[in-house]
Amino acid sequence: MFCPNCGKQIKDYDNFCRYCGIDLKNDNFPQEQVKEEFVEKTVHPELEKSDEAKKEYTLPDDNAEELVLYDIKKHWMALFWPIVMTPVFFIYFWTIFLNTHSFLSWVIVFLLLLPIVYPILRFNSDKIIITTKYAHIKIGVLNPEEIDIPLNKLNMIDIYQTTMGRILDYGMLSLTYKSERFDYSYIKSPENLQYIIDDPARFVQEALEEDDEIPVKD
Repeated sequence: MFCPNCGKQIKDYDNFCRYCGIDLKNDNFPQEQVKEEFVEKTVHPELEKSDEAKKEYTLPDDNAEELVLYDIKKHWMALFWPIVMTPVFFIYFWTIFLNTHSFLSWVIVFLLLLPIVYPILRFNSDKIIITTKYAHIKIGVLNPEEIDIPLNKLNMIDIYQTTMGRILDYGMLSLTYKSERFDYSYIKSPENLQYIIDDPARFVQEALEEDDEIPVKD
């Protein structure tokens, strides 16, 4: 029951409104009408606008042209080990390897080159490209995994950040695809990808509005 004078909710058996003090026995206001009017007033206009705006965002039709919207970049921390190990390799190469040529020296050279070459290859090979239809993900070097995730299923992707990642602004993508788990490390500015995951339709519409000359995905 609602007070016919102030609109506050009161108990059905109250004789007087505990908020404004009106005598409820002597006033014959239609309570249902008062209740409906009061509920309508409590709906915040900003919430109505936000709900309407949210409904406006829709993904393009399946037969629409696929356009490239965003290319996720790797953070420079992906090259941390090449940066650290390169001077170590050259020091060993010039001071020890050139003077020995033993089998063990060749093994050590190979072991020193591995953490230098492989991260560089991954840095250039790994790709995440967001289009108007899919998130195209490529992970690996020799036999790379290529995964195409529809935008409406991006919620299967998780973004993680360590303490160092939050400081330097990088993170890791993790997803399970066809019963296999894939990790994509050292994503630059992971909050940008998280923004896309939270509402892909909103991102697509905003990206299309910002740039009229977006490249077509082959």
